[in-house]
Amino acid sequence: MENITRRKFIQTGSAAAIAALIGCQTNRSWNFLKDDEKYNVLFIMTDQHNPRGMGCAGHPQIKTPNMDRLAKEGVRFENAYCQTGQCCPSRFSIFTGRYAHSHGCRFNSVIENPEEVTVAEIFKKAGYSTASFGKHHMMLDMKYHGFDHVVDLPGYNEFMKSEGKPHSWWDGDFFPNWKERFGLPAGTTHADNDHHTAGFWKNQAIDYIREHKSQPFCAWLSFFGPHMPYVASKPWMDLYDAKSLELPPNYEDLRKNVPQALTELRERTNDLTDDEMREVLKCYMAYTSQIDYNIGCVLDELDRLGIADKTIVVYTADHGDMMGEHRAFRKAVFNYEGTVGIPMLIRLPGVLPENVTINELAGSIDLLPTLCDLTGLDFPESVQGKSLVPLMQGKETKWRDVIFSEIGYPHPFPTGVCIMARDKKFKYIYHDYIGKNFEELFDLKNDPGELKNLAENPNHKTTLDRLRNEVKLWNKNTDHAPLYPMSEWKQQLTPEDFKNAAAKAG
Repeated sequence: MENITRRKFIQTGSAAAIAALIGCQTNRSWNFLKDDEKYNVLFIMTDQHNPRGMGCAGHPQIKTPNMDRLAKEGVRFENAYCQTGQCCPSRFSIFTGRYAHSHGCRFNSVIENPEEVTVAEIFKKAGYSTASFGKHHMMLDMKYHGFDHVVDLPGYNEFMKSEGKPHSWWDGDFFPNWKERFGLPAGTTHADNDHHTAGFWKNQAIDYIREHKSQPFCAWLSFFGPHMPYVASKPWMDLYDAKSLELPPNYEDLRKNVPQALTELRERTNDLTDDEMREVLKCYMAYTSQIDYNIGCVLDELDRLGIADKTIVVYTADHGDMMGEHRAFRKAVFNYEGTVGIPMLIRLPGVLPENVTINELAGSIDLLPTLCDLTGLDFPESVQGKSLVPLMQGKETKWRDVIFSEIGYPHPFPTGVCIMARDKKFKYIYHDYIGKNFEELFDLKNDPGELKNLAENPNHKTTLDRLRNEVKLWNKNTDHAPLYPMSEWKQQLTPEDFKNAAAKAG
């Protein structure tokens, strides 16, 4: 596409850099395919999945055998973070490998800049078939982001209408008053798996993979959940007994001096008993397990077709969910572990190691360069992430000491802005609520539940100052897009819509 050719691309991998210096052809040690073959990409993403919400992440009760399978057969990053804890900007950061303040989609309903190069455009230009199934949550039509084949929420709605069945969100046995609290239900949907969004998009993805098994593909499978509505089909709801569920260790967070966004979330559920909170937790866990089942169906299909060993599989989420932590559900404009942390699993049999857990700080923006590195494709110099391949292959490599995340929209938007800088031990969070500044500092090694704010503790002033300075340097050393305006929420827009919105903002 034209916008790709206008940008400077860089070669991937240290071997490529060395080859450029000595004038040799690059032969990556991990490319075991024939010269005319390419690795497929299956990128599986959920929406709002708490990083601890997997068996392989140590959760004592949740049932995620297929996510656990991916971790056993590949690599799990236990300290992975999204670069913004909200759907649209986080997804665009994954698509571009760039921070929200750099690509400009800072908040939901900001139209994405069509001049930004996306991962699908890169793979399409390299001859891959590209497809996206599920929740896109982009304002622009997905074809402008490089996807040839798209099945999204309207496709599901049309399917259900043709089947003469109600949407899986609206017909079921739901938790009383949850829809009034959050606008969406929680509970048991009457839809079976094939008529649930998770099963529908799984089936669409499998049909596509069967059709393209003999040609290289880059397929995005993006489940709607476990984002609200927390609705699962009966077999998965029956997996859990709410009364026996353990609430998170940091559930009893009694602090008063907390971010306004957390206070507002708590106010929606502060009249619920612990048992009622367990009922909601059951819904979240059941939805996660139903998605896990459908992921397993796709993995089994790769095996059946004989292409598992030539398909890179990534599992991650756009951001997390509080999942009962700090006595809250959902996410908001803050950067607690439950919402800014994400699951991240990568598998490529025979190339990447099996059953390896890495504790280096990994980010959503690292996924684009990682996929390009594994497939031998170049990517733009503007990409701010780093390939995870050297870490996964156990090679010595200089890695980041601090990782950043940001959420919010600058003044005068009422939520303000929240920025995180996290090193291997401490997390610093800066909140700016319309000029009212608030800081948090947590010792994650000794306080993983983020229950003790050390920002005003004089014994930690040096750490506080150091991480404050890291934020300043990060802002200084990364490019900043203009403040693109928020628009009326619409999807399937065109580049012309972006130009018009940007022009109105001056």
